[in-house]
Amino acid sequence: MFLPVLAVVAFALIPRYTYALILETRQTTDQITTVNLADNTGTPMHLASGFLYGIPDAPEQISDSFYENMGFNYGRGSGAQLAAPARGWIFGLTEFKNRFESAVSNYDTARRYNAKFILLLNDLWGADGTQPAGSVFPGDDGDWDNYDSFIVNVIAGINSNSMFTDLAVDIWNEPDAGTLFWNGNQEQWLTMWSRGYEAFRASLGTTVQLFGPTLAGAPETTNTWWTTFLAQIASDGTVPDAYVWHLEGNVNDDLQTNIPILDSMLSSHGLATKPIVIDEYGVFAEQCPGGSAWWISRLERYNVPGLRGNWLSGTELHDFFASLLWKSDPTDATATGYWTNGDYQVYQYYNQMMTGHRVATTGSIDRLMDSYATVGTDKVRILVGGRQVTGTWQVTVNSLSSVGLPTSGTLDITTFQFSFTGSHTGNVGAPTNLGVVGHTYTGNAVSFPIFQTDTTTTWAFEFAVA
Repeated sequence: MFLPVLAVVAFALIPRYTYALILETRQTTDQITTVNLADNTGTPMHLASGFLYGIPDAPEQISDSFYENMGFNYGRGSGAQLAAPARGWIFGLTEFKNRFESAVSNYDTARRYNAKFILLLNDLWGADGTQPAGSVFPGDDGDWDNYDSFIVNVIAGINSNSMFTDLAVDIWNEPDAGTLFWNGNQEQWLTMWSRGYEAFRASLGTTVQLFGPTLAGAPETTNTWWTTFLAQIASDGTVPDAYVWHLEGNVNDDLQTNIPILDSMLSSHGLATKPIVIDEYGVFAEQCPGGSAWWISRLERYNVPGLRGNWLSGTELHDFFASLLWKSDPTDATATGYWTNGDYQVYQYYNQMMTGHRVATTGSIDRLMDSYATVGTDKVRILVGGRQVTGTWQVTVNSLSSVGLPTSGTLDITTFQFSFTGSHTGNVGAPTNLGVVGHTYTGNAVSFPIFQTDTTTTWAFEFAVA
């Protein structure tokens, strides 16, 4: 665990002069995350509260409170890894229809909570990572009739189930991920994109959004999957409604660097900017209180909706909210008796407590610590998170007078600890209230260090507005 200076016992043991020296040292480094209380960035929309799959096909298997308390607002799925007789298009029309029923069930569940939903065409096709060697893919040997028929049936399914509200379609998922979901070349993929795009637009207009390129790799000028895609859509006008990719890799998987690169690439192709959706974020090790808080901070700063990646498989893929819940018998796909882990508690706090309006924050220059902050009618609330790191960072809160506080004095701050006891399968309740510590400050700003000695635990800080 990491023990912030705000923790009652830890802070009480640090003399004032030592605390001042710590802050002076930290302010000369790149390990500071800041909050600007004077910069209102809008109403909280809980942009990070979506997840990939994680929803059982039985509509009420997971009770409403689990969805509502965490503010679930974005789902994505289409029956991946379901067994026969629901393996997808390449196994026959009946298996396609059975798999599509899973997508409809998940869509209906999402809509019950006013959540948006994304269909994955590769999973409906049957290319979900479990397809047998030699499986057919769209356009193999120049034959597009099979793909055209597939699209006709997808559109028919959307129409017959009235899936028109807040639905988007990923025309294909991660074609750049080796042969996991795609076995053709880039040219074949690009032909498939344009062919599918035009068919959807002709039948559904703009009622259903079309997302792409949905690559595993982030925008880079050296990434030919991106450069050829942008060249093609600029040429034939098949521009997606949102640019979509995944952030599940190394430290360079970061909106801070991705967005400027994408903007430059769009400009060079004469393309306008569009909304961005990250419909998979975070590797499995980052799915913990600290990692989730880091991703929340990033997505909120750049106003980008994000969905948690899902690292489970088989029936577990269709359960557990992408590793936010667990139950006593995880092998029983229809069993109930769910509990929340420590990671879920971060999303619940984010949804239920961080109300009012958002304020601007900056992440640390080393891009390993970040913060998300809101100003409510009663309190300022700050959620911090590290990206799988240990060490010492600093939080600086500026413009205290903008919430009615004096420019100098003593500020009482309450600390809440989010633990990851038992890891992803642990049964963890509300965060631990560590009590109140008074901080002396001047210059209209207060600063405090965070000593992080593990990679999972994280913290929220609260203080009253005047």
